[in-house]
Amino acid sequence: MPKVVRIVVLLAVLLPLALSAPGAAQDNFFEDRQQQIEDKKREIEEKRQEQLALQRESLFAIRELDVTNAQIEEVDQHLNQVNSWIAAAETRLRALELSRTAAEKRVADAQERAVDLELEIAEIRVQLQDQVVAIYLDLVYEPNFLLEDGDPNRNARRQFYVEELGADAQVLIDRLRRAYDDQQASVQQAEQAQTEIGQAQTEINDALTELADLLEAQQKLQEEWNRKRELLQARIALEAQEQSDIEGEISGLEQNIEEIEDEIERERERIRLEEERRKREAELARLAELERQRQEDLARLAEQERAGQFDDIQIPAPPEFFRPVVGEVVSGYGNRVHPIFGYVRFHAGVDFANHMGDPIFAAASGTVIQVKSREGYGNTIIVDHGGGWSTLYAHLSQYNVSLNQQVEIGQTIGFVGSTGWSTGPHLHFEVRYRGSPRDPAKYLDL
Repeated sequence: MPKVVRIVVLLAVLLPLALSAPGAAQDNFFEDRQQQIEDKKREIEEKRQEQLALQRESLFAIRELDVTNAQIEEVDQHLNQVNSWIAAAETRLRALELSRTAAEKRVADAQERAVDLELEIAEIRVQLQDQVVAIYLDLVYEPNFLLEDGDPNRNARRQFYVEELGADAQVLIDRLRRAYDDQQASVQQAEQAQTEIGQAQTEINDALTELADLLEAQQKLQEEWNRKRELLQARIALEAQEQSDIEGEISGLEQNIEEIEDEIERERERIRLEEERRKREAELARLAELERQRQEDLARLAEQERAGQFDDIQIPAPPEFFRPVVGEVVSGYGNRVHPIFGYVRFHAGVDFANHMGDPIFAAASGTVIQVKSREGYGNTIIVDHGGGWSTLYAHLSQYNVSLNQQVEIGQTIGFVGSTGWSTGPHLHFEVRYRGSPRDPAKYLDL
């Protein structure tokens, strides 16, 4: 059995199996992956809600911390005011202490003066007593009789006695009166100064007590606020860490979604490539069958030529060509402005845009009759398909066949490159009949 026929039979057996393969499995795959994505999105939404709740709690804690700080500042301001009061009280205390010192000196002076006056008074009394005794002996029992006390009767008697005593006694009485008044004034000054000292000391003690109470209250309040601030700051730090953890979890979930989506995309690409492969195999099977029929026609025509039956001989039909690459046509057959030389020049084939290293397939079965580098074409392969038909592949980066090798339609014969006169990686493809180029668009579905 010819090789082409064997390929057709094999493809006819395998193709239905391939086409009926994993449709249900693919549907389950996409449904499962889509469900995974939906689950991840729901989980992300739950994490977002947790994050919002944490943010609200953090804002509340921050506001509470601001209130605490404001209260601490208020306490500090009150404490500063109290400290000012205490400073003023201490200044006043120092002034009062100075006044007290001066008052104590006045008291001491007054007491010393009082002692001196007491001696002087005693001496005057003795002198007066001696004179009074000379007149009335009973006056010795009233030492202050000669000093006015507001009693009218006593004043009249006193006046009588003073007149009887004479001028010298009057002088003594005046001295006695002044001494007694000075003594009383000194005592009063000392008592007043002592009272002022006591009042100042009481005020100072009250201020110091208030200061101690305020300092104790401020310390307790400060300790309470510090404790509360530490708790709030620890809470804020914990919530920030929880938010960071949630962000990490969300990022991981989003990464999982991206990975699943990439997996879905890869599966779709695999399915697309598999579909293209099945279509290509189906097309290859169809073309192989056509090629088999063409080979039979060529054999029949050759037999007619040998038998001398020239009347019924027909021109050999071209093979059904397979698209040599996957890329799109970027330059057609015919006259064009050359991309390198810049002038109008005939283009004997079509150019397919491709990536460097993309595979190049044999457009039809045949024999490799040329594998070499040619000027302008670069690395080139020519395949003879019989009946005068051939195809040319140019600008290759690598060869995958050798001279005189038999190739099957769709077989990889080389790889896209940019050798020869080329501005970038692409495939230059020609269809020839008896060496003369033909428009490939007439033979390919372009």
